[in-house]
Amino acid sequence: MTETRNIVVLGASFAGLQSTHYIAKFILPQLKTAHAGVHYKLYVINPSSDIYFRTASPRVAASTSLLPTEKVFAPLSRAFKDYKEEDFTWIQGSATGLDTASRVVKYKRKDEKDEEQLQYHALIVATGSKTHYPAFSTWDNKEDTLAAIKTTNATAAAAKSIVIVGGGATGVEFAGEVGELLNGRPGWFSTPPRKVSVTLLTSAEKLIPTLRNSIGEEAEQKLKGRGVDVRYNTRVKDTHKEQDGRTTLTLADGEKITTDLYIPAHGVLPNSSWLPSNLLTEKKYLKTNTQTLRVDLAGPRVYAIGDISSYSRNTILDIIDGLPVLYTNLKRDLFAYRPERPDSPAPGKDRIFVQNTKEMMVVPIGRSTGVGAVMGWRVPGWVAWLIKGRDYLLSMSYEPITTGSGVKDIKWTKEEIVTL
Repeated sequence: MTETRNIVVLGASFAGLQSTHYIAKFILPQLKTAHAGVHYKLYVINPSSDIYFRTASPRVAASTSLLPTEKVFAPLSRAFKDYKEEDFTWIQGSATGLDTASRVVKYKRKDEKDEEQLQYHALIVATGSKTHYPAFSTWDNKEDTLAAIKTTNATAAAAKSIVIVGGGATGVEFAGEVGELLNGRPGWFSTPPRKVSVTLLTSAEKLIPTLRNSIGEEAEQKLKGRGVDVRYNTRVKDTHKEQDGRTTLTLADGEKITTDLYIPAHGVLPNSSWLPSNLLTEKKYLKTNTQTLRVDLAGPRVYAIGDISSYSRNTILDIIDGLPVLYTNLKRDLFAYRPERPDSPAPGKDRIFVQNTKEMMVVPIGRSTGVGAVMGWRVPGWVAWLIKGRDYLLSMSYEPITTGSGVKDIKWTKEEIVTL
């Protein structure tokens, strides 16, 4: 009787989807040749039917007239259409638990009450994170995100006042989009009259804290040209939804602000509530070996990639740099596995993750400019627009990410080779 070994990927956003494509395109075919008496099957579990290109969410949330929703969602059924059923299954559902002793993932399918279980031989956790505001990420499913986008569009269009909380990339980008949409774009020697009050609050001393001070100052000036006021060292203590639909914010110093539209754009929350507490950091991220991207406490052949993981700074760069490490070490562990010594490490040298510490962030501000740095080099506004501000990278990323055409095989070095 043929033995079946399941490789399970939890999450199908950028990190999970690229991992899935790589395993299906490169690892499974090689395993079939190397381990002829074993059937490997790849499973993907994801709550939503679609991948949401959340990088573009600030523009979509401001108005779908600027960027239609059909351009920021891609159905997973299309992404997986070329994979054979005998080798691949994708399940629309949510992880509900993990038993590392029996190596079982627990999950519930969408709209089902009963919990199901799936045995895993190898597990990749890529459940990511969610934003505090539902228009900026997928919480559970596409429908909820679309509803949040629609509500935000309508409220912004009718608003006399908007308050955005958070001075990172998402807060600055949304402020720039909605400020320019409602108040207009500045000219060479003029600033349009302000029609709507747009205020950006941040508890930090500058905008976009991961970049140098002068870039944050440049961002503030460009926001001001679009009718956006910035307040620093300002922390929100409490919020209250009024009967008329407006929101009252209570600041740490006791000041109260009532606004037509309140947008919490500060930070993210890891999607880790289903994981055992002993595997989590104090901030609820999955404890991950920062060099190999294995989850050592969970046993052999368990890995984490992307925002869910403690190695990551919640940046796309950490995913891009982490994927080759994941691919290599996963493949090494799978090819080295022997039933008589199931917990033995793969011979040879692991691929090691090295975090890129250079300034690397581009932040569009409206539809013609932006700020940022690439590999430590500050970029002018027109370059920020060219790189990201035109369509938030959709024209260059939608097809490769969705279909996996951008995924290339990662070759072993001589030190990493495991004999097939």
